[in-house]
Parts: sequence; C-alpha cells; structure tokens
Amino acid sequence: MEPQRLDPFPYDPLQLGEIRLLHVQSGVSDSISIQLRNVSLATEPTFWALSYVWGSWENPATVLINESPFRITRNLYNALDEYRRQFPDDGNTVGALLWVDAICINQNDQHEKSVQVPRMSDIYGKCERVLAWLGPVEDEDSDDVRQLAEKLKQFESPTDPSAQCLTEEDRINSFRVSAHSDEHAAVEVESVRRALRSIGHRPWFRRIWILQEAVLAQQQPLLLCGRHDLGYEIFFKTWVLMLDPSHDGQLLHTFMAENPVRFKAIELVYKKILHARHKSQGEAKRDVDQQRQCAVELLELLNETTDLEATVAHDRLYALLGLLSCNPLPNALQPDYTKPFATLCHELVMFILAQSQDIRVLNLGTLGNLTGVPSWTPDLRNSWMARVNIATCPGKSFHVSEDGQTLTMPTIVLGRCVSVYGPAQPDPTTGLVPPSAFMALDERIIQVASAIRTATRMEVMAEWLRFHLANIFTEERLDQDPSIVQRVMMAYACMVHNQPLESLGTRFGTREQLQGADGMVRSPTLQKSMIGHSIFVLEDGTAGELLGDTVACVGDAMCVFPGISIPLLIRPDDNGKCKIIGQVSLWKHIGAGMPAELLESYRLSFVGAHNKRETKHEVRMVSLS
Repeated sequence: MEPQRLDPFPYDPLQLGEIRLLHVQSGVSDSISIQLRNVSLATEPTFWALSYVWGSWENPATVLINESPFRITRNLYNALDEYRRQFPDDGNTVGALLWVDAICINQNDQHEKSVQVPRMSDIYGKCERVLAWLGPVEDEDSDDVRQLAEKLKQFESPTDPSAQCLTEEDRINSFRVSAHSDEHAAVEVESVRRALRSIGHRPWFRRIWILQEAVLAQQQPLLLCGRHDLGYEIFFKTWVLMLDPSHDGQLLHTFMAENPVRFKAIELVYKKILHARHKSQGEAKRDVDQQRQCAVELLELLNETTDLEATVAHDRLYALLGLLSCNPLPNALQPDYTKPFATLCHELVMFILAQSQDIRVLNLGTLGNLTGVPSWTPDLRNSWMARVNIATCPGKSFHVSEDGQTLTMPTIVLGRCVSVYGPAQPDPTTGLVPPSAFMALDERIIQVASAIRTATRMEVMAEWLRFHLANIFTEERLDQDPSIVQRVMMAYACMVHNQPLESLGTRFGTREQLQGADGMVRSPTLQKSMIGHSIFVLEDGTAGELLGDTVACVGDAMCVFPGISIPLLIRPDDNGKCKIIGQVSLWKHIGAGMPAELLESYRLSFVGAHNKRETKHEVRMVSLS
C-alpha cells in the first residue's frame, strides 16, 4: 500500500547517481523533525540504512520533513523515534544520516521507483550499517527481551574467565542444559526461550526485502527490538540452539519451517550462489552467458523465497534483483511498477525458460488463476508446497510459440472428471455450511467414487476426512490412532443428519473426545477446507480437489507434466488447445504434491518417450494456451 500523505510532498527530483538521505533531529517530544536532502553516492557519504516492515496504515503518524507534514506508518514512526533515542545527534554519531525507503523514494512516482529499486543493492552495499527494526516491545515482554539481550552479549563476549575458552555454541548449550539441574537457571532459560519465540515470529523475518538488506551489508546488521540491540549472527545461532526441539525428542519438521531458520537457510543458498559465481568469474563472460547465469540464480532464489512476504506484489521479483550478477539487467527484469503483475509473471517465466530451458519454473506459483496471460503462467503471489526440487528430464521437453502464448509439452493423462461438486458456500449468518451441501457432496462425490471403486461409502468418506485432518493431527498421528478419523466421521454423520451426539454412546470414544470431534466438524475453518473447493471424481474412482478458487467441470483431464510436481486439471478450448484450470490434490495423497516414487515413475516415462522408447505410461503432446 502506498504511503498516505496530507499533501503531496515537494520532493526535489533526483539527478543521475543521487539518492536521498535523511537526518532525524534529536528530541524527546512526540513530534519528529527530519531534514531530507539529495546526495550523490559518488561522494561516498557515511550513512546507515533502515531495514523494517512498513506495517499497517491503521493509526498512522505524521512527522515533519523539511518542515512539511508527511504521513508514515506507526511502525516506521516507532523505528525513527527509537533511532533518535539510541543514536542522538551529538555531532559524532556515525549514523546521523539514514536511508529509509518509504521516505527517500517518492512512492507516488512509479518512474522514480523503477529507477531507484535496482539501486537498492548499491545503497545497502555502501551504507556503513544496516539497522534492522524488529518492532517495539510490549510491557509484558520487556523482562524477557532484556534478559535475552544480556545473554546474547555474554555468549559473544563472556566476562567469566571459565567461559572464555569455550566456543559460542558451547556457551549457549551450557546455558541451555543448566536448566536441568538448577531451578534459577531454568527460569532464566525459559525467559530467554519466550523472548526468542516472540521475536522470531515478528514480521521482519518474513519480509522478502530483508534478504538483500542483510546479506549485502558491509557488516552484520544491528537488530533493534524496542530499546534492546541484539547481535545478528549470535541471535540466529542462539535461536537454533535454544529452541531446537530434537533436544526434547520432538520432530524437526515444523521447526525447520520457522521464520529465522528459513531465513538463514535462504541466506546460505545465496552464499552458495556467490561461491559458484566467484569460481567462474575468471572467465570472460558474453552477455548471453551472463543472462543464462542470471536466470539460473533467479530461479534458485525465487524457489527459496516463496515463504517470504511482499507488501507490493511486484517485489516478489524486484526485491531479489540486487542479488543478481547481471549488469545491465535484461529487459524482462527491469523494474516497472506500472506493469500489470500478471504481465510481469509471464515475462519473467519467458525469460527463465529462454535462458535456462528449465520448465520447473512453473512450480513457483499457482497456475490457471491469472487473467490476460497464458494459463500456464505461475502467480508468484501464491507460493506452493511444491517447489523446484524435483529431478529434471534430459533435453528440452517443451516449445513456446513465437508470440509467447502457447506452451507445447508432453503430458500423461491420469483420468477425466466424471462427476464434480462445489465449492459450497457457507451460510452468511452463521458462517457454517448447511447440511444440504454435505448431502449433495455425498451424492455427487462419495457415492460416485465408492460405486466406481466398489468400496463402501465409509471407506471413501474416511479417505476424505483423513486428507483434511492431516493438517491438524499430522499423517503419523492418524496412522498411530485410526480412531481419530472414525470418531470425527461419527460426529460428522450426527451433524449432517441432525442426530444428537449422545446417540453414539461411548463406542467411538469418551464424551469429551466426541465433543471435541463435533467441535472440529462444526468449525468454519475445517468446513471450508473440506467442502470450500471444487471437488471431482475421475473415471477410476479417484477423488480429489482443485487447490484454488476455480471450478472443475465434467470432462476436464487431470495430467502430470515433466518437471512439475503437482498434477494439473486442464480443459480443451475452442482452438484445439487446452487451458490449465488449476493444481489439484488427490485425497489418497496427503499434502499438495505426489509421492516421490510416483513422480519418478512418471519422469522415467517422459525420459523414455523423449528417447523414443516404450514407456510404462502413455505420453502425448498437448498445447497449453
């Protein structure tokens, strides 16, 4: 969202090579006064750069810039207020000049944004320090954050002589295990863990711009949380060692998806890219080689950053440009905030396909939901569970028409829809799906699938419920305790047929367990998951659902494609081509993707067809528009 201003601020136009820097005047009043001026980067000015989340425009604040009122978000106001407290203007402060994107770039001038955004890598690379504002600290968290800040300093520079011979990792682990034998230490350890969890869940760690801002800085960014400064590397190291659930015999899967862990993983990927880039720098590079390397690096970065967030959709791409080595940038990657986002996605995919020949780029977003571009264009706003992490097929497996509108590639048709239903809409007054919708689902999906498979309705219904309950209980838990699905199924039957829960007795669980199951099936969130998408049955009785908001039709074909890890539903058009309706997930496969062994089986068939050998699966060509 663009900054809201009382009146258009009278920016002085930037000349070639110039940026704007601001000086925050000292003060303790609520009013913040700022001086803003244009500065040439060629003069090598000393300045800091602020890394922060814009935050909500609710309850905005007004500051004075060159004596003119200027409206900013409350989070930026808090950052500037804390900055002037921490770094008062005493004439010797190295951080006296500051670069802040929301102020130093005219956010209302799309042309200026398009020019300045590619320069942000220079700005963060040449600034003396990056100040990362994580947000204010609430009163109830202040003791925990203070304790954490003190411990981080002790881990980095211990005053205890006995700890000076230890590594940072050993100091952190020693502190962690002290909780097992010392009651006072246990209180301290839990306080530090609370602070780590609270800070690690803050939006800063999910922001896509932080990758460029952090890794391009000349020295480690300074993390500022309220009035407490936290060392950058020691914070991440402490976060991992103090919160690693394997110490308590728990699973690592969800921990590895936590914000700080994901961010450091992305940072390591970028460092690997840098290492590979430096190894090849001795060779003279043609423009075409640079563009190919740019495409490969960009695909890897896009793949790793699907979890990060951008306020402006275009920044899904533009926030990564400063990390690329291609100079000048290819036309397809030149920032242009006036360009429709769908066009940006299409041009990006065309560039990567042309330069890298890697069809796996289609995994980077949902397919079939952008307008004005081919249906095979991925929507980068919608990250997906399936990433560019599956084996490629040898040789070029696709062809793009000269106008960039048609993608022709091999496919394996897994079946066609013979019955469809949904998405069902909840009652606007209650937020719940009416029983009649579940009855219609039973008639068009459950009964059809069971008849084709010669399975019982209960077996198909159990598969359906298990698919959706896996998001709550995990697949492992459902395997260990089959009674969970059975209990939820019974509660579901009572809800749909308006039968009292007490009629079940205790055969399927205790009263409390049945009430819990009843609460689940009446949850608007679970009901939307269960019946809020378009659901279909294939010719062999396989049931599944579309993962977006599009609607399946009888006759739609479910297909797999080389390099794409999620099946797609496609529909013939009037021109002899097909359109992608969307990605699908099958009830028999928990999660959005397909089992690795099944994907490998399809891949081998694509390889065999490419080499003109007999294949296990029939491979045919299809043109997607």
